[in-house]
Amino acid sequence: MEETTDITAVSQNFENKSMPEDISKSCNDHPRQSKLSSYPSNFQNRSFQSSWFVNRNWLEYSVKNDRIYCFNCRHFRSYKTNIGDAFTTCGYNNWKRALESGSGLHKHEQSQAHVITTKNLESFKLRQQLQLSVINSLDNSRSILVRRNRDRLIKISSTLLLLAKQMIAF
Repeated sequence: MEETTDITAVSQNFENKSMPEDISKSCNDHPRQSKLSSYPSNFQNRSFQSSWFVNRNWLEYSVKNDRIYCFNCRHFRSYKTNIGDAFTTCGYNNWKRALESGSGLHKHEQSQAHVITTKNLESFKLRQQLQLSVINSLDNSRSILVRRNRDRLIKISSTLLLLAKQMIAF
């Protein structure tokens, strides 16, 4: 069942004081994947692993909060989709269950909300590329028009100059 969604760049309208400063601020940023030599350990001596970034370009890690976030879900969710706070506002840091198939990263990746926000991100990128190509086309058309008008003005000016030199009324 495919749900039509209004793409809403939440980050531009959503100001949350609890959001860390070291992750992406808007949908125009890229996911911030802080790769450290070692990450802080929790009370169970478990920590985030940089290998989790592999094949997860949506994953963001906040060094400040020692939590992970989903770039796609934070910036491209629709108000119609029900996304939990773990990967959007609060962050996820249950390192013990992070790679278990029924929870953590795998569960989030396969959730309908994440799939929808990923599609929203892809259509956003496509629209931006299309918009840039339209702008370039319009700019090229304008340049051609300016050049054509300049050539016409030069011809008209040279004709007027010739008529003035010959003292012919026009």
